[in-house]
Amino acid sequence: MNKKLMTLAVAGAFAAPAAAFAQASNVQIFGTVYMEYAYAKQGPLNPPGSGDQVNVDILQSPGSEIGVKGEEALGGGTTAWFQCTSTADIRGGTATAGFCSRNSAIGVKGAFGNAYAGNWDMPMKRTGGAARITSDTGIWGVGRMLYGDSSTFNGAGTGGQQAAFSRRQNNSLFYDTPNFGGFQGYVGISTTTGSIGQATNTPGTKPRVWGAAGTYNNGPLYVTLAYENHSNFGVTGGVAGYNGNDTGWHLGAGYQIGPVKVGALYVQRKYDMSANGATDAKVNAWNLAGEWAIVGPHALRGGYTKSNNVSGNSAAGLTGVQGGAFVANANAGATGGNIWQVQYVYNASKRTEFTVGYVNLSNDSNARYTLGGLSAGTIAPGQNQSAVAVSMKNTF
Repeated sequence: MNKKLMTLAVAGAFAAPAAAFAQASNVQIFGTVYMEYAYAKQGPLNPPGSGDQVNVDILQSPGSEIGVKGEEALGGGTTAWFQCTSTADIRGGTATAGFCSRNSAIGVKGAFGNAYAGNWDMPMKRTGGAARITSDTGIWGVGRMLYGDSSTFNGAGTGGQQAAFSRRQNNSLFYDTPNFGGFQGYVGISTTTGSIGQATNTPGTKPRVWGAAGTYNNGPLYVTLAYENHSNFGVTGGVAGYNGNDTGWHLGAGYQIGPVKVGALYVQRKYDMSANGATDAKVNAWNLAGEWAIVGPHALRGGYTKSNNVSGNSAAGLTGVQGGAFVANANAGATGGNIWQVQYVYNASKRTEFTVGYVNLSNDSNARYTLGGLSAGTIAPGQNQSAVAVSMKNTF
């Protein structure tokens, strides 16, 4: 009996520090695994008269990720935290991104808010999803039409899509305010880390992006307003000496009405074309969407996204803009497009979701938007696309 008591006492002595440590800090693994299978009709080749592009069936896994995160209580209500999130593409293809390539940072949070540094979604990207409801990327994605290509801005403007306003920004500083009765603010600014060794301020050698957003999230109502500025990104096609500012903003809202969630989002992007001796290129786009929890695990999700004509008299293309809506525009008109989609959603559990549905993209005669996963390089002006797709998502 004495030996048993001694064993329990020794075990308790070792367990007590471990329990105290567990209360002060924790580390966990998390992630999302998503896969969609789509059969897509691509339409004619470019130039016209070259025949049709083949219909394809494709697998995509946008948004799939695996990460590790942890927190440590520092006392006085202050917490140190870290997160490293990496792409988890389970298709078996070649990896396109490295370790900690998705939202990853280290920071301190408390009553003052949350201050952190690393590679993270800019405020505009962070706050649009609750009003957009439909997906940002993949075959269902409407982010291309609303914000330009989603991308990570790498270093001195040599990678990613410089003109995109839905972006995860590396080498950046961020701050989130406390929540004041549903109101919260977000700020992000990139550093010029990628400009080390550069001698001049020509396009792409000393770029910077900064953005701010405010949200109100209380009960059934969600509202977002965001602004983003790109300085010296050189999106005018590499014009020497370009030092302009490209700007974007969005305004959106979501509302829960019993089993139905509805959302609306309006986005404007403006590109400084003065280096080409032209007026600004500007495009407005909007999205209406909703999701209806019918009964039990069954739901319907759908939306309509519209991009208006691009204004401005520049005939020069913009570097890093998806689709030909900005190519040789010169205020030609007929440079808009639209996407509509509908999905049946089966929520097998709180973690697992299945969907099946249809998505259709229509281009005006001078526009070349594409569905996510399909190439913009061979699409003809005015070409339309459509797809039937199924998907599965598991979060952990």
